[in-house]
Amino acid sequence: MTSPLPNPAKATMAGLLHRPGFRAFWLANLVSNLGTSAFVLAINWLTVKQHGAAGIASLALAYGLPQMLLQLVGGTVSDRIDRRRLFGLTQSGLLLMALLVLIASLRGLVPLWLLALVNGANGVLAAFDTPARTALVTDLVEPEEVTLAQQLYSLTTSATNIFGPALGGVLLSLGPTARSHEEVAFAFDVFSFVPLLIAIPWLPRSTGRSAPKESFRTSLRAGLRYVRERAQLRTLLLVLSLVMVLGMPFQGLLPVFVQRHLSGETGHGFYAALMSAVGLGSFVGSLLGMELVDRWRAGLLLAASSAGLGVSVLLLSASNVVHWASLSAFLAGAFSTLAISVDNALLQAGSDRDMQGRVNAISNLTKGLQSLSLAAAGYTIHGLAGSHRFGSGYQLVQACLALGLLAGVGALWPRLRGFKLN
Repeated sequence: MTSPLPNPAKATMAGLLHRPGFRAFWLANLVSNLGTSAFVLAINWLTVKQHGAAGIASLALAYGLPQMLLQLVGGTVSDRIDRRRLFGLTQSGLLLMALLVLIASLRGLVPLWLLALVNGANGVLAAFDTPARTALVTDLVEPEEVTLAQQLYSLTTSATNIFGPALGGVLLSLGPTARSHEEVAFAFDVFSFVPLLIAIPWLPRSTGRSAPKESFRTSLRAGLRYVRERAQLRTLLLVLSLVMVLGMPFQGLLPVFVQRHLSGETGHGFYAALMSAVGLGSFVGSLLGMELVDRWRAGLLLAASSAGLGVSVLLLSASNVVHWASLSAFLAGAFSTLAISVDNALLQAGSDRDMQGRVNAISNLTKGLQSLSLAAAGYTIHGLAGSHRFGSGYQLVQACLALGLLAGVGALWPRLRGFKLN
């Protein structure tokens, strides 16, 4: 039986932050996400600087493949074993990958194969880390607080997406020369793991709620059957897939956009500014999601935010002025986060607790699809640039993705118009 949508009057942000376990986890994630934002900015800039659009595509492909192959496994595992222990293992693995990149950058030896290897390992770890982390947020609160807790967690991510890139831009600029200094950002990322590792022992144990005698394969099939039998969940997953596959690659293509419009080492400042604009938009989108998720009709809200993302990305692809590019990036960040956060909150609220890890894993398959879409876009841009017939290739590819998103939202409109979460 699908869980009803919680009454928002029973849950408040102040009440959530007064819970010691939730507050500690929330604050530790705040610091960790700052480090992750700086890391992503640095590794993407280093890659596009040395290898162009094809390098960005290779990173996306390395990350996306394990996401596609292991997300369902990771979600099922998070519903069967102690999530706290699983989360500790994944965070330790991510820390080791961050240390590896830091050591390589300090030695001046960061080939594309190493960057792709690290991104691939991060993709494997994220397949287990994300469902465990999301389910832990649910374990820390009462059932009526789940929707608001997920929105507040999304707000933390959005807030760090504002300051993380800005901080990353500052860190890239630290050094004796004008070139970008990725090793400083990588060092900050390593230290950002400390608060979260300290907070892990204080998290509640959650051994999963699958029947002890139920096999892993049976548990996995049960998760797939659970989604297949619920039309509302299928609709939410379709919308999320459209946003992630056709809308979200814009963010991964931003360093390519900067490279095509600015030359030289100073481009990392423009890239950081655009990423901060996306982060600011994401913050606004999270606030809007918390305000509107229980007031607007869910289908209308998802359709409007998804279509808004498509229009914003179209504007971005046509922007040749910094101010217009920043405004377009801000709008794209706002609409994308609004669509994703509302969709994920509804998925969690509409799923039974013992199925949330698997439902979350199924939804996170879209992250793997996003990476594969980004990889295809990057390789296409690289090919078009080589032919010299379509300019840099960036504008054509980005515009096609945005138009595809708008067409997909139009096709799903009959489902979204009367959508209700029972």
